[in-house]
Amino acid sequence: MKSNILSRNINFAGKFKIFGIVSLFLVVVSLVVFFSIGLNYGVDFAGGTEMQVRADNTDIDGLRSLLAPFGQVNIQNFEGRDDEFLLRFLSVSTVDDDSISAFLSSMKTLFSDTEMLREHFDSQVGDRIEVWFDQEIEKEKIAGLVAEHNIPTTGEIEYRQVGERHIYRIVLEGITNKILSTISEGTGSPPELLRVELVGPRVGERLRYAAFQAVLYALIAILIYIAFRFNTYFAPGAVAALTHDVVITLGIWSIFRLQFDLTIVAALLTIVGYSLNDTIVVYDRIRENWGNSKKGSTVVEKINTSINETISRTLLTSVTTLLVLLSLLFFGGGTIGGFALAMTLGVLIGTYSSIFVAAPVTIIVERFMKKEKTA
Repeated sequence: MKSNILSRNINFAGKFKIFGIVSLFLVVVSLVVFFSIGLNYGVDFAGGTEMQVRADNTDIDGLRSLLAPFGQVNIQNFEGRDDEFLLRFLSVSTVDDDSISAFLSSMKTLFSDTEMLREHFDSQVGDRIEVWFDQEIEKEKIAGLVAEHNIPTTGEIEYRQVGERHIYRIVLEGITNKILSTISEGTGSPPELLRVELVGPRVGERLRYAAFQAVLYALIAILIYIAFRFNTYFAPGAVAALTHDVVITLGIWSIFRLQFDLTIVAALLTIVGYSLNDTIVVYDRIRENWGNSKKGSTVVEKINTSINETISRTLLTSVTTLLVLLSLLFFGGGTIGGFALAMTLGVLIGTYSSIFVAAPVTIIVERFMKKEKTA
């Protein structure tokens, strides 16, 4: 029978201590970085405007200089293309709440002989100012106040009457159009808008909370499954492996300031499922060999034998999955790049943890249980 590298009796157990120290170090570093620096939230979670544009006659430094009036902006080339840029702004409106408050105060003073029934401006959307009066007022005076306070509008003031309410809507110039016109004036060439996303800060905060809830509930559901699926010898190892994979992945995202958005949350949930599946395969073989003296005289030997018996399946599954993920990573485009990167790291870390985290924890638990029984 020909020798096969995947069926050799590799001494995995002999490396458990070394890799255990490495894993513990990586988990500690990841936790320290995560809680001290935090994640670099994308527009989904932090709120703001993200635009993908194609622009000629400029570069990153030129765009940064042109767009400085819009506040903090992050600019990078899209997929290495010199004429395509990814622009990220912290705001979704061309005007802030303080400017609107000053404008509304001036309006109340100017129209003091009328009653302002309602005023509305939402910086989460930032596309209009709406005011209600108890009688009709002159639109020309409103336009004069708009110019005086430098409120960026389209020049349109809508009016309608509902019962005794006289409603005026001042349509603001959208931040997307303002940015595009600024680039066009600065470069002498109109840019092409390829993609735009706008999320208000409060909406982003709610999305962030909901996303972490989803991950937490998924982990709780998996822990409940593990409690029923495995006995006390195996459950702690499965929990440790899952925690290990998620924490290290988050640590990598924190250290390298990679953008964390909804696609990465989806990747995290997928990683948890993949890692658990890998761990179950190894654990099922360990349970089969647990009472078989031919598979080893000690628990360590039985676990080592079980890992060797499943290593072929583990590696083949991981390699075929990685081939697909690497294709997505290199050829899938920027939109799916974060998801593909997270999944690639997750598969590598998950495969590693099913061998060098879950199994060693089982040995530690078995030794602890044996001491408890003899005590």
